[in-house]
Amino acid sequence: MERLAPHIGSEVGHLRAVMVHRPGIEIARITPDNKEALLFDDLLWLERAQEEHDRFADLLRSRGAEVVYFEELLCDVMEDDNVRDALVDHVFSPARVGLRVAETMRPALRERPVEQIRDILIGGLLESELREWGVDHLFADLVADRFHYVLRPLPNLLFMRDNAAWIGDGLMLGVLATPARQPESTLVRAVYEHHPMFAGSDIPILFGDGPDEHFPASIEGGDVLVLSETTVMVGLGERTTPAAVELLARNLFERSTVERVIVVHLRKERAVMHLDTVLTMVDENKFNVFPGMLEGVDVHVIRPGAARSVEIETCAGLTSALRVALDRDDLEFIPTGGDAIGRLREQWDDGNNTFAIAPGVVIAYQRNQETNRRLRDSGIEVLELDASELGRGRGGSRCMTQPLLRDPLS
Repeated sequence: MERLAPHIGSEVGHLRAVMVHRPGIEIARITPDNKEALLFDDLLWLERAQEEHDRFADLLRSRGAEVVYFEELLCDVMEDDNVRDALVDHVFSPARVGLRVAETMRPALRERPVEQIRDILIGGLLESELREWGVDHLFADLVADRFHYVLRPLPNLLFMRDNAAWIGDGLMLGVLATPARQPESTLVRAVYEHHPMFAGSDIPILFGDGPDEHFPASIEGGDVLVLSETTVMVGLGERTTPAAVELLARNLFERSTVERVIVVHLRKERAVMHLDTVLTMVDENKFNVFPGMLEGVDVHVIRPGAARSVEIETCAGLTSALRVALDRDDLEFIPTGGDAIGRLREQWDDGNNTFAIAPGVVIAYQRNQETNRRLRDSGIEVLELDASELGRGRGGSRCMTQPLLRDPLS
């Protein structure tokens, strides 16, 4: 696999390379009892979700994007014994799984194929499965959680948007806000640090490496929109904290071409999990937006200050902030389709979570017919994805992607 020089200078430049995760056994391990703890509202039919995800990847390829799979890159890096051992030791630490399980699993996994190790790191380990590894069933019962897991699965890896994000040629390593997702960071960091596609490159780390850049200073990629080479927008809500935004802004000003960070205050509720659930960029001057975002939302702008400090100013609203930041008077905001009830339904079904693969070309869920119609009426080409199972996971086409490389805008 050839080395890649990632760069994301906008939300809409022609997509050249993207990382995704095809759903696997971890999805089949969501149950009615544990779904809320694993951040899901419903149970997904795995085989159908895989078929839908394959169609999604085919759509990406059909417009010229190279699609790389996270699970394959993870296997690649674990072919290095040192990387594999470090990952196994970190995940199966006594603090996480108890001393006896750690003492049993660490040496045992070192002798197994990397595909099996990957399936355990992502799919988790059940109490009943410990017996196959030689752990007494009574002891297994002692160390398991209330859902009978010794190591919980990571079904949210389907949504690769959140655990890392490229801004320019720098990498923001997500600090994930919930215990269900925090282990993703270890696996993603291993890929970026050790895979030949990225290893050896002098990648500026924009967040996630500093002494204060850890939980509770959480930030997730769904809250980060790269509007241009000089402007980033960040949502401040359920998953991203003020402390993380301030630290990220300072780092961006020092290590990238970014000169302005627009901060949008979101309601802290499930329906508005991330900024990209209510706002996405679909062309150089067009946004797909939930109508409530255009009024009554607090917006601040952060700029560089003296001596590594930052300066903050209040904006009149989102529309005003975007017009100034993008230096355009022709911005168009395309509202979620339908009447008052229909808009709520389509926003819940990720109608606003569209993913641009080129200026004016997006992938969207087929079920959001009214929003898709409005996008088309505004000159946007909408590639519809029939994805009834993927949609149950509460994430759309943008959520499922981690863009690596886009063409610059002319």
